[in-house]
Amino acid sequence: MRRLAIAAVSAVVLGACSLSSTDEVGDPIVAGTDSPDEDLAGHLEELIQSVRTTPDSALMRGRLGMAYDVNRMHDAAMATYRQAETLDPEDFRWPYFRAHLIAEAAEHAAALEVLDQALAIDPDYAPAWLWRGSWLLKLGRPDDAMEAFSRASDLGSGNEAQFGRAQVMVALGRHDEAVELLQSLVNSYPRPFVYRTLGDALRALGRIEEARVAMVQGSGAQPVVWADEIRGQRTVHLRGNASYELAKSLSAAGRMDEAVAILARLQRHHPEVHCAREEGFFLACNLMNSFAIAQDRAGDPEQALQTIRRGLDLNPDFIPFHLTLANLHRQQRDLDSALVHVDRALELNPSRGYAHEQRGRLLFGMERYEEARTALETALEFEPEKQTTLFYLGLVEVEEENWSAAVGKFERVIRVEPRFALGHAFLARSLAELGRLDEARQAQDRAREYGADARELRDTERRLRELEASQPAESG
Repeated sequence: MRRLAIAAVSAVVLGACSLSSTDEVGDPIVAGTDSPDEDLAGHLEELIQSVRTTPDSALMRGRLGMAYDVNRMHDAAMATYRQAETLDPEDFRWPYFRAHLIAEAAEHAAALEVLDQALAIDPDYAPAWLWRGSWLLKLGRPDDAMEAFSRASDLGSGNEAQFGRAQVMVALGRHDEAVELLQSLVNSYPRPFVYRTLGDALRALGRIEEARVAMVQGSGAQPVVWADEIRGQRTVHLRGNASYELAKSLSAAGRMDEAVAILARLQRHHPEVHCAREEGFFLACNLMNSFAIAQDRAGDPEQALQTIRRGLDLNPDFIPFHLTLANLHRQQRDLDSALVHVDRALELNPSRGYAHEQRGRLLFGMERYEEARTALETALEFEPEKQTTLFYLGLVEVEEENWSAAVGKFERVIRVEPRFALGHAFLARSLAELGRLDEARQAQDRAREYGADARELRDTERRLRELEASQPAESG
């Protein structure tokens, strides 16, 4: 009986505590339910209802906060994370996510204070230390940042922690050390921001040509975003146009099941028939196009063709349909049909560099080299110095045995992408045909170093030996 009495008292006390916490946090924060994006509004309604059904659940509040967070409703996210944290002060995620919201507002000192609350709960989560290092650097505290990156390294973050340390070295003016570390990183961690930082360090040392090459490889570098499994949990709540972009990324990465699941969910709100509308057709048509691309990538080109043809029946002037259908025809070696659809895309919008490039590549495959050159040069007017366009222009010159012009094109290719193996391989071949055999050998070595196709290397090597053998022997 005594045990039963104690249990009963404990239940009452615990219940009272739970009730007190629920009263303290109040009703769920409501935002976004009036969004014209039905996919987003519906998801938020479901999460809000879950909170109302289980008001004492920190997890339900946290999920609602994640949905607000990842869909860019930061004020609602911040308030909801606070509610979740009140209900469960021992869950690392809620202060951790709050810290990131504060940092996104560039309030890094305040973000660090909240991050420290999260680290007090779980001091062994390596990405948290990486973020701590980054935010300390932004506050001009490089020594403290170095300690944070070292802690991340101890916890197994590897290349990312090493890059963080290199950033600190640059901030401290230790450019020689930074260059040494970054040059060791580019093979195992070849990210644009690594090359960009290497370029900055080389430039500070006066090594201008090396800096220029690194900067080219780092072009388009975005701010550093550390790999972060816990922050990644928010992604499941992404909705609307943002989730469409996620689906495209998943499809490109070969994660077809995940991509198709998102596309199918979105299509419930934007069905195929909406593609025929005069207004509001864009996402419905894009979904059909992305479905076709995913079907093709999953090994079902016939299904992809059917999807695109349905799309063209609904909206014959939607340019992506024509470009995707052209690609499907090209894969089937039906280059004439492919060209028809690329030409139609250009009729609808002649200012798309990508379409001009595709036209040039098709004409190259049809051995219509002069027309291919014209199309590719037009593509460069819209997208200057694009690697693939320059490369195909070089191939046109190779086919017409314009070796000097070919050398010029392939040199431009490797200025844009210094580690492009095939660019070095064709540069080697072109230099060899001009009799510049020593330079050709150097280009061939770089092609091999950067992983050129073995057959391409053998063909170039064979041609080099033929040309070397045909040279007159040097007199003694």
